[in-house]
Amino acid sequence: MGASRREFLLGCSAAVAAFAGARISHASFRDGEANSAAQGGQAAGSRGESDTLIVLFLRGGMDGLHLLGPVDDRHYVGAREESLRVVGKGASAGLAIDQDIAPLDFRLHPEAAPLKELYDSKLLAFVHACGITSGTRSHFEAMDIIERGLVREGGHEGSGWLTRHLLAVERAQGGTLGDAPAFAAMDGVPASLLGFGRALSGKQAKALALWQGEAQVRALRAMYGEGQLFHAQASTALSAMETIVRKLPRERDGDIAPYVPGEGSNYPDGDLSESLQTLAQLIKVGAGLRAACVDFGGWDTHQTQSYLFPVRVRELSRCLRAFCQDIREHMGSVSMVVVSEFGRRLKANRSDGTDHGHGTVMMALGGNVRGGRVYGQWPGLATEQLDSGADLAVTTDHRVVLAEMLRKRAGNGDIAAVFPGLLDRTKAGGSKELGIFK
Repeated sequence: MGASRREFLLGCSAAVAAFAGARISHASFRDGEANSAAQGGQAAGSRGESDTLIVLFLRGGMDGLHLLGPVDDRHYVGAREESLRVVGKGASAGLAIDQDIAPLDFRLHPEAAPLKELYDSKLLAFVHACGITSGTRSHFEAMDIIERGLVREGGHEGSGWLTRHLLAVERAQGGTLGDAPAFAAMDGVPASLLGFGRALSGKQAKALALWQGEAQVRALRAMYGEGQLFHAQASTALSAMETIVRKLPRERDGDIAPYVPGEGSNYPDGDLSESLQTLAQLIKVGAGLRAACVDFGGWDTHQTQSYLFPVRVRELSRCLRAFCQDIREHMGSVSMVVVSEFGRRLKANRSDGTDHGHGTVMMALGGNVRGGRVYGQWPGLATEQLDSGADLAVTTDHRVVLAEMLRKRAGNGDIAAVFPGLLDRTKAGGSKELGIFK
């Protein structure tokens, strides 16, 4: 039985609100705050071209020491059983890589072979001992700090860092972001895009096709006409959705055709795979994305890390390799960063796991990344070198990596508007630009 008119309108209303990022609690004032937050500072770069920026968030606190570890460091070896660290010998030995961050034998987890392929191909770089500088071990506080681009939780910014970036570039380029500049390949819009009313979200691109003809489009535009609540959000969301849907290939009956990845793109099953395929499709049809967000959870490994971590690393590695193969002809215009809210403690706990720590590994992936290198400053793992005597110390503020990507790959010269206080910190001797992006 077909949906009633009332059911159709209610469903579309919910979809428009979700796709527009217009949560009831933010709709009345967040856009204004975002525009205010983006004012000031030097003008953003004026170049017209810009990479599609992708932020992949590994939620839960990814253990960077288990992904990329110094297998010959006695402090590392003494702190964990073999199942919770990368080892240098035997059938489960880690994957050796070329690096010069420290005179140690850093190796990748054995399940990260696809990442090693990308690394050896100079498409992937690591930043070790990277993270936030607040010292919090709270998932929610740390994620909020990262997504709002702050120094500590509770800062004054009422917008996400990607929102401030997009508004700064739009202002500098005279309103040339296009109809569909931001997309979250997930259910809902992350806090990094808080306050950006033109952000769409969805696990699949075809989910944006809420209509089958002009009658439905007219009905929605009439519902959210001039003077109606959420008129601005609905209007921009509908325009963005129409822009994307027009570009999607269709079957003979007019329905949106299922996405077929490029040859050799062997995506595994799973939510991350689905999200990355959606982004690959939008990139390849020329949807005009400036920024995109993806989530991949399951990294909070307090228990049974020896089983859970390899499974997660395997899926992440295979998905990223498949994505790069899928968009191989577009790699020169895509820049991705992979970030987690924090790492894990050096010393294992008694439940075959590791607890919340500080420093971790960040990744940069793309055709304009100076890959095949591990960036950052290695602080060491001796007790006196650890943060609070327990955690890998943070030597690179994660915002330094993000700021470099914005400046070099997205034409944004107004870093002060995006990351308040960051430039003051670097001038005072904090983390300097690393030269990751071309």
